[in-house]
Amino acid sequence: MAYDILIVGAGTAGMACAITAAERGLKVGVVEKVDYIGGAMHWSGGHMSAGGTRIQKERDITDSPQKHLEEIYKINGKTGNLELIEMAVEEAPRTVDWLQDLGFEFAPECPRIIYGHVAYETPRTIYGTEKALSIYKVLLPLWEKYVASGHITIHFNHSFTGLGKTAEVYDTVICDTTQGNISIKGNHIVITTGGYGSNPAYFQQKHGDIPLVSSCYPTATADGHVILEKNGAQFNFGDFHLPSLGGLELESGSGRVDFNKAWAMVLTSVYRQPRDIYVNAHGKRFIREDEIDPETRELTTMKQPDWSFWVVFDEKALVANDHNGNHNPLVIGWTVAQMKEEAKREESFFAANTIAALAEKTGLPADNLQETVQGYNQMVATKNDPDFGREFLEDAITEAPFYALKVHASVLVTFGGIQVNKDLQILDSEGKAMPGLYAAGEFLGLGATSGSSFCSGMAITPALSFGRILGRRLS
Repeated sequence: MAYDILIVGAGTAGMACAITAAERGLKVGVVEKVDYIGGAMHWSGGHMSAGGTRIQKERDITDSPQKHLEEIYKINGKTGNLELIEMAVEEAPRTVDWLQDLGFEFAPECPRIIYGHVAYETPRTIYGTEKALSIYKVLLPLWEKYVASGHITIHFNHSFTGLGKTAEVYDTVICDTTQGNISIKGNHIVITTGGYGSNPAYFQQKHGDIPLVSSCYPTATADGHVILEKNGAQFNFGDFHLPSLGGLELESGSGRVDFNKAWAMVLTSVYRQPRDIYVNAHGKRFIREDEIDPETRELTTMKQPDWSFWVVFDEKALVANDHNGNHNPLVIGWTVAQMKEEAKREESFFAANTIAALAEKTGLPADNLQETVQGYNQMVATKNDPDFGREFLEDAITEAPFYALKVHASVLVTFGGIQVNKDLQILDSEGKAMPGLYAAGEFLGLGATSGSSFCSGMAITPALSFGRILGRRLS
């Protein structure tokens, strides 16, 4: 027996595709390498975006898909797979309204403008009260309904290892299981195996020796990419790679950071004015710390050694409140006590009673770091930064203990992916459709749906939308 649709990967796109196809009465098979469903929805911040949604209208926000598209192209310079971007933007409000109909719990501040990426001009970014888990929770009852009815069959602990075809049409997925290799048939095969940010060897193959410090979901290991490329599929958009700033490597040398546990608020100054300075491996400032634009910060950090920098500050900056009387910590959600405890571990965070001692602990050149701090303190006194034009100059670094926090340009999502056409058919190296094969989700790469810049919500929303589109179209 062959399934009407066979999906590889039970994450965001895979679940949306399976549910939509099952609603039409189709027999859907899903293979998943772990023993649970949901993929990165258990991990992600869950940001989505759409223009002209019901929730916007309820909150008197005027928007439309066309306006959304115009702002995306303004941000990314009209880069990426334009056919996919336009399809995603057109479908996005239907996807968000669908989630709302399912009982999705919007965070009360949404829709909003997010400044962690280059900002839209219109409030259209949304997420749930429990981040991406809010999406998972409204999909789960539908999933369970169709599993119970027999319309969805889930094959857990099935590792995707190969493809087979009949008469030049791909119709077989080969999996490694505890019972050995098995073959599963499908009239249409949809690949939704996610990205590759948790596979250092594959990342290096695609991006060379640029640093990989990853906050990607642990199962994002390029399984689908490797197999599809072996079968002649085309990889694209890797050159758009752009990291996110803020990752803390709590276990030095691990190459892993966790956006949900330890992330520094250094991606923009909109949410936190800097009471500190940023120095590179040479102990020198390299940017105005109150720079608002996230992409300027990212691109500038990419020019520094190891794509990392140190945030240097003193005790009064650690405990200070902002102008609204709130404690706005450098590490999101951390208390002063938590910061002090972390400094004792001396992994990514260090404390010392002198700048020279701090330099010794961090490996920064002592003379340079002392000169940099002294120069900055003089700028605070004169209210003038002749080097980078920083305007927020209120906090001299004078009160021991002194602190240094190492921040990495980190990978939240991978920009490269397998090329598809406007029908979401996987393409070979000559640009021809590979019969029987389709794809959705991060497997396509953020570069396909967002272009060369981070456009808020243009990862999860297209994943859901494209999964639903395939679930509607294939039979």
